[in-house]
Amino acid sequence: APAPSGSPSSSSASSAPAAEARDGYVTYADYTADKEAFSAGPVVLFFHADWCPKCRETDSNLTADPASLPDGLTVVKLDFDAETGLRQQYGVTVQHTFVQVDAAGEKLGAWTGTFTGGEIAGKVA
Repeated sequence: APAPSGSPSSSSASSAPAAEARDGYVTYADYTADKEAFSAGPVVLFFHADWCPKCRETDSNLTADPASLPDGLTVVKLDFDAETGLRQQYGVTVQHTFVQVDAAGEKLGAWTGTFTGGEIAGKVA
């Protein structure tokens, strides 16, 4: 059997990460613990607040149906109230904001108003 490899469409010049590639709906703590494991596909930061009805709806959708996120896409749940430095870094002024970042953490795009994995995937650059 052939050895497991990364995505065949990967054009990354860096060596494959030692850890198994991960994706899906994850906490910010899990993401920051091993960012390389999530670098194979797009990463979207989700600025969530427990008091926000739209945030709760999105969180419920992603938790109930993790398969709604396409393979390779990672959505990282952040605490809007606690992550003031990241809000400032990415220019986030309202909860229920999504920011797509590259492997270096640079902002690629931002939006609000998506509630499902499919809607989020449709906004990814």
